[in-house]
Amino acid sequence: MNYIKRKLHNITHPLLGRILMLHRVVEQRSEGKNRELEITPDFLKQTIDDYRQQGHQFVSIDEACDIISKGHTKHPFVCLTLDDGYQDNYDIAYPILKQLEVPFTIYVTTGFIDNRHPMWWYTNEKLGINTESLRTLDADPLCTIGAHTVSHPRLDTLSPEEQKKEIEQSLQELESILRHPIRHFSYPHGAYNADTLKIINDCHFVSALRAWGGTIRKGDATLLELPRIELKEP
Repeated sequence: MNYIKRKLHNITHPLLGRILMLHRVVEQRSEGKNRELEITPDFLKQTIDDYRQQGHQFVSIDEACDIISKGHTKHPFVCLTLDDGYQDNYDIAYPILKQLEVPFTIYVTTGFIDNRHPMWWYTNEKLGINTESLRTLDADPLCTIGAHTVSHPRLDTLSPEEQKKEIEQSLQELESILRHPIRHFSYPHGAYNADTLKIINDCHFVSALRAWGGTIRKGDATLLELPRIELKEP
């Protein structure tokens, strides 16, 4: 019965696409717990080629939101996103994505810019993107910059006031650096609650992304709770 219901659901809710979640692109993956955050250039290139061979179209987050709002597309989309704001997004991922003409979004935790605050999951490593690189990326039409809080907390563990400060300050800092409105957000750890959604809505974000949830089908997702698929290299 569940199989039949799922088949019927898929017929009435056709596949629109998927949003891939990445973090780092590195020449050599590390050992230990952070390895799952890293993919290599070859794996990134192969992933892009595989999706294109299957007939998918790579789109920006704005294009993805437009497709989702309309509820139809000729070809399933793939939207590439990178969380946190690592310098290797500029040094290694960007040249590949530019060469292959793949739109992408980087959700930046503003406290990590210029390594003002350490990424606590990496010990004694300065990995945050610098301001110059961030501005260069932002100037390329292929790239969209989104907000990802100031310090990367689990928002659902904070009071509404603390959440508002994390979200609004990150928005203000990015807009001050880049001199234009920031329209997109992703939830650190994929964690949020009803208070978070109200704040995100009040800040007039066009979209907000979870860290989980799978593919996107017609009628199954709202723009402020968009699911993603984590791209992992074996």
